[in-house]
Amino acid sequence: MPDLSFEKSKEPHPLPYRIKVRNSGVSAPFEGKSFVYRLPDDQWEKDFYNEWFAYPRDMITDSCISALIQTGNFISITSEDSLMEADYYLEGRLLESYLDRRNSNHLQSVLKIRWMLIDYQSPRKGNSSEENWARTYEEITSLQSNQVEDYVASTGTGLKKILHQLVMDLNQQISSKLQQ
Repeated sequence: MPDLSFEKSKEPHPLPYRIKVRNSGVSAPFEGKSFVYRLPDDQWEKDFYNEWFAYPRDMITDSCISALIQTGNFISITSEDSLMEADYYLEGRLLESYLDRRNSNHLQSVLKIRWMLIDYQSPRKGNSSEENWARTYEEITSLQSNQVEDYVASTGTGLKKILHQLVMDLNQQISSKLQQ
């Protein structure tokens, strides 16, 4: 896996909001630890010999929390099991994660994640959670070889790019609320 470290924000103070990252969901074909391959003629295959060291939902959730904490853009980042209240909930859903082998001369790692930001209005404020922002991110990375290590590295690179863009988008989305 590549280095999943992120630069600390250059802003002198974090935005005055707390984000709770909910456990990521995963589309059914990609739920398990097994690698998934897309083959020619719309065939799919699971590799039960090579697999992720943890479930994708856990890796994505933990990586997202870590990225948001490292940047320091917000006053608090917590996981779903935290008792701390939040101003926003962030929900992720892994839509696709596979090694595209349809062209044996051009192997690609495909990673597609949808993130949704939910503005939580507590009952004390008289509202329910309504205002949503959502975006789907997709990274397709060419592999240098057919080696498992290359697939793992390229998927990690794709995840880092997605999280980097997510952090920037969240900062912009939530900053705009301060100006309203």
